[in-house]
Parts: sequence; C-alpha cells; structure tokens
Amino acid sequence: MKIKNFIMAAAMVLVPAASGFAQSTSTYTPITSNDSDVAAVTKENNLKLNSAYQEWLAQYEHVGNEINDVAEQIDEETASKRGYPKKKTVQKKIGLVEEYIKLLQYQLDNPSVFPDLDKGKVSRKITEWQNHLVGLNTLVKKL
Repeated sequence: MKIKNFIMAAAMVLVPAASGFAQSTSTYTPITSNDSDVAAVTKENNLKLNSAYQEWLAQYEHVGNEINDVAEQIDEETASKRGYPKKKTVQKKIGLVEEYIKLLQYQLDNPSVFPDLDKGKVSRKITEWQNHLVGLNTLVKKL
C-alpha cells in the first residue's frame, strides 16, 4: 500500500509541473492590422466575399431544395393507389433539373468565380443529372 501511495503522490506533484511547462513553452502572438505579416485571406473567405459566388450559391441551394421537395411529392404520388406520379409534377422536376444542370455548367464555365474547382467531379455530376433527366423525360412520355 505504501508504494501505491508514493506513486500517487509523485504523480500529483509531477503532473501540474509538466502542464505548466507545456503552457510556458507555447506562444501566442495576436495578429494586428499594423503587422506587416498579416495573414492572407483564405480562398474560402474570398468566395464568401464574391457576390457572383453568393448569388450562384443562393440559386444552387434554392433549386436543390425545390428538387428535393418535388421528389418527395413524386414519392407520395407514386405511393398512392395510382402507382405513378402526376405528369405535371414530373414536368416540374424536369424544369428544375435542367436549371440545376445549368448552374453546374456555370460553375465549370467560370474559373474566376470558382478558382479551385474539381472539374472532373462537376462533370460527373452534370452527367449524372443528365442521365436522370433522360429518365424523367422517358417517364413523362409514359404518363
């Protein structure tokens, strides 16, 4: 029992000393507007300040939310006794998907607004949405 007490006492003495050492070795130098080494604004912050990007982002989110809402409506209509969605609902989704594809294409066509864009990823997204659009157009013909 005496060894356990000795180890506990030693640990209690050494732990605060070690944490004090760690705090005293780290330094924090606040950046002020007078410093010549002011940190550069990140690209993400530049995008947040870019009005063209903000406008695109607002449209992108709005159209995406509308697509989700119409998709839920299509699911509800499909789950009904009829088994198919209404033609006007599918046509509405087609219009929204076309608008979404245009927004993605704008993203590819404007490198000044989107400087670090993964063009391959956006191209794949466009292809996926175009394939979805083909499926929706086929569905409309059947209705």
